[in-house]
Amino acid sequence: MFSSPRTKRLLRWLRVCLVAPACLSLFACGGSGGGGGAMPGTGTGTAPAAPVEALGPDNLDGYKPLAWADPQPVTQYTLSDGTLVTRVGGRTRDRHAREVGNGTPSDDPYLTFAPHYFERRTHELTIYENASPTDPANRILTIVMRPQWWMYGTNFRHSYIGRRDGDPYGPAAVALYGDNGGMRRLPEGSLRAGQELKTPVANYESLPEDPNDNYDTDLSVPPKDGEFVLVKQITRSAALNRPLRQGDLLEFELGIFLAGKQGDALGRFNYYAEAMVYQVGKTGVQPWYRGPCCGNPLIPWDSRVLPTEAMAGGAMMTSQEDTSNQPDMLFLQAGTNIAGINIQPFVEGRRLFHTSFLTGTHAEAGNPTLFNSQAGKAGPRFQQAACIACHTSNGKSSPGIGLPLNTMVVLTGDSDGAGNLITDGRFGGRLAQGQVAEGGKTYDGRQAVLKIDRYEEVGGQFADRTPYTLQKPHYTLTDTSGKPLELPPRMSVRTAPHLAGMGLLEAVSESTLEALATASKGDPDGAVGKLQIVTDLADPSVKRVGRFGWRGTSASVMDQTAVALNADMGVTTRMLPTHICGKASSGSDCRTQDGKGPELSDADLELLVRYTSLLAVPAARHFEGEQPLGIHAEKILAQSPAETAAQVQAENAMQVSVARGRELFVEARCTACHVATLQTGGAHRFAELRRQTIRPYTDLLLHDMGEELADTYPQGRASPQEWRTAPLWGLGLLERIDAKVRYLHDGRARTVEEAILWHGGQGKASRERFKTMNADDRRKVIDFIKSL
Repeated sequence: MFSSPRTKRLLRWLRVCLVAPACLSLFACGGSGGGGGAMPGTGTGTAPAAPVEALGPDNLDGYKPLAWADPQPVTQYTLSDGTLVTRVGGRTRDRHAREVGNGTPSDDPYLTFAPHYFERRTHELTIYENASPTDPANRILTIVMRPQWWMYGTNFRHSYIGRRDGDPYGPAAVALYGDNGGMRRLPEGSLRAGQELKTPVANYESLPEDPNDNYDTDLSVPPKDGEFVLVKQITRSAALNRPLRQGDLLEFELGIFLAGKQGDALGRFNYYAEAMVYQVGKTGVQPWYRGPCCGNPLIPWDSRVLPTEAMAGGAMMTSQEDTSNQPDMLFLQAGTNIAGINIQPFVEGRRLFHTSFLTGTHAEAGNPTLFNSQAGKAGPRFQQAACIACHTSNGKSSPGIGLPLNTMVVLTGDSDGAGNLITDGRFGGRLAQGQVAEGGKTYDGRQAVLKIDRYEEVGGQFADRTPYTLQKPHYTLTDTSGKPLELPPRMSVRTAPHLAGMGLLEAVSESTLEALATASKGDPDGAVGKLQIVTDLADPSVKRVGRFGWRGTSASVMDQTAVALNADMGVTTRMLPTHICGKASSGSDCRTQDGKGPELSDADLELLVRYTSLLAVPAARHFEGEQPLGIHAEKILAQSPAETAAQVQAENAMQVSVARGRELFVEARCTACHVATLQTGGAHRFAELRRQTIRPYTDLLLHDMGEELADTYPQGRASPQEWRTAPLWGLGLLERIDAKVRYLHDGRARTVEEAILWHGGQGKASRERFKTMNADDRRKVIDFIKSL
């Protein structure tokens, strides 16, 4: 199986890498994902990427690697004449980036999805870069825009210059660009989908400027292919006042005016769009952060490309601007380099994710109902009626004492005569306890009610004799009237995890995971990981590597989505056409709707998959050189120099703490399981997920975490003590979404420190190293984890 010289060399390197801190900066154990050497950009190349090197159906575990019949074309590549090409998608924004009033979230709505965001409000962009025909040292950018709908007008702002006008730091300060012109319209039919534009555009100056009228056309019909295409050609940096050159950063932003009278049915007509940063000489748009501006190093305005250590999600992540004043929007964004062909499915998938499957109403005000409540899809048993109800702001759910655990997954089972796990006769494997009030009506999807009635205190102390206390949950079960019931003989309680980077994790090749598992057999702490092997939902005869869920019980985003729809909301699909439920305590059967066909179409399931697959990973924070977040220009001018200096000093100290915490994290050998860096393969369906260097801090393998974290519900190859290594990216942002967030699979840990202290089994040695650290070093480790 591992007989080739190349594979043997890889495995030898991996065994060293798992215990060598220096490897973290290179790859942190995993090779190139089996897809060849790392390539810049997203799906970079002149042709579709070669299939990932897979171990194939003859591997020892009998699984088949994930494969897709419809791989999308590359989105970043070079034409035969040397032209660089980048294809990305964009959506409307509520306001500009960096815009602040009094610094509250409502005055900084850059991340907001304004009402009707899924209707007529996305666009595809293609960026062509050529050398100047007259001076090859200078560069020419041609940016082509294909809007989803007709436009009344389009501003095109580029070359960011901060605020250098007469009132640079006023109470409504916004971004200022050196060029604030429009776009020109290509002749109808001259550029159709799949065609390349010959650039630089020879007759660019003679093209008609974007006309300031409503267009003499039927606005109820979207543009045909090639009928309405806009273009902007840039030869100079207005900020630097010179021609574009290799390495220059060009920030640009669209101002969008939809054509036609919108009225109440479609809302307002004027919007903004992403502030994108393009680095001349490199394909892709760059995740960016706010750097010093205007001769004042304390004002965090100018765009800078994020450093490597902050690029958690490769090209599919948010910019640092996205972690400023809207914590509820941090995990809801599309990846920076989302393909143009995927941006409209992304927002439509988001609409479904935010829609009640009972009534069709959207969780955010101002959006139209998706379907008639009489055609409700959820139930009759459910935990919640909308995906977003458990994954609040796409973050995780957490339990509350004395409250129904109706945003959690509760698996129930029993034992047969031989002690094997079987389905629980009362609840059918999943306990439903949802009760939802919508539109003046209460929908009751409960089978029973499970609560945490108390926490058992578990004491301990660090090596320096500092005491700590952990909490172990105790559960009570009642029927819907409050009558006590016996707990299921076997039970597992799980929080809903946050959703960042799911598509990227799916894109990590099985050969990488297999190599990590093999290399771990030599781990000095005995942290031996193993693959979870599961059944493919679409073809039960096929075995796959599981990678999603607390025990890796789903192999793909598609499978995970279909199971969640059915088991948590009672929504059937073609993949799972029968309701996953048993009999309620009252004896009524929840499968009354079976046999009527899937409640959610394949097309809608596909939209949800694209949405969850292409969600961005937030940028890591507190890297060297970062400006203090939230210190906007007018805030600095309104406070004393001493206050500003104190904030800068605090940020600089945090950067030092995070850097040392990273070293201590490695020294404690936490990276034996929480592998810092992985490489995605080259065969994923979505081009923007291919060949990305990502920093999820997981190996996606099963590890024994000890008796204290065990439940009574084995799954697949996972014993009750084994859990998939949870990714750590985005962990430090969860408390900004939910101040009462709790950690670990059942939410027992109140803090990140408590989560570490619960580690047993294969994590015990690392836990003990953490316990021997002094208080200052322990704090630095926590600071590092929270910076991810």
